[in-house]
Amino acid sequence: STYGHQLKSSYTKIRTLSTFSMKSDSSRTEKTSTPSTTKSKYSAVKFIPNLTQLGDATKDLPNAEIWPDKTYTCSITVNGRQKTMEFTRKKVTRGSARPHRWVYEGKVLIRNRDVPEDNG
Repeated sequence: STYGHQLKSSYTKIRTLSTFSMKSDSSRTEKTSTPSTTKSKYSAVKFIPNLTQLGDATKDLPNAEIWPDKTYTCSITVNGRQKTMEFTRKKVTRGSARPHRWVYEGKVLIRNRDVPEDNG
C-alpha cells in the first residue's frame, strides 16, 4: 500500500540519520546525542598516551598476581587534566608457569623523539 511504502521510506530516512537500539520486537528507542554529549563521549576515546605517559601509568599498577579484579584503571595528569587508562589482567606463558601480567590494550602514540636515530 501507499501508506506502507511511505512508512518504510520514512523509517529508512530516519535510520540513516540516527541509530536505533532494539529493546524488543514491539518497542524501539532512538539514541540521539547533542554536541556536548558527543564531545564528552569521544574525549576519552581521543586520548592516546605516548610511551612516556604509558610508562608513568605502569608505575601505579598493583601486583597482577594478587589483584582480585580483571582490570585496573589508573589516571594520569596530562596538561592539567585527568586521563584514565585501563589495564587488563591476563595469564601469560613463561616456560611451564602461567603468571598473571598487565596488558594495555589501547593505542600508543610513538613520537619522533621516542624513536632512536639510526647512527649507522
